[in-house]
Amino acid sequence: SKGKCGPPPPIDNGDITSFPSSTYAPGSSVEYRCKSFYVLQGQRTIRCRNGQWSPPPKCLEACIISEDIMKTYNIRFRWSSETKIYAKTRDVIEFECIPGYRKKTPLHTFQATCQEGKLTYPECSVIQW
Repeated sequence: SKGKCGPPPPIDNGDITSFPSSTYAPGSSVEYRCKSFYVLQGQRTIRCRNGQWSPPPKCLEACIISEDIMKTYNIRFRWSSETKIYAKTRDVIEFECIPGYRKKTPLHTFQATCQEGKLTYPECSVIQW
């Protein structure tokens, strides 16, 4: 069993694309795939060398932007009438204030980038007369 590897390491929100085996010969490789909306970071393929697997990739989490979240900040999508969007890591989402509200946070915050499931939302406040 010298040089053989056991099963490849599991990763969160992803899996290998082939049927798993209990042992792998030296030089064997497996490929990983992420769940929908998750972005693969790192090498898709890992190899068995000297009884060890090379480091597996990560699956970066998606951002889920819902109507409830947008109501909290008094914002809406700038270019879409959708009420819920799934955004991948590194996706940029543009927001605007809902009618009757004005920007409370700086202009640049209205272009938010999804980072591993997290998004910093812009905020709008009611217009005072």
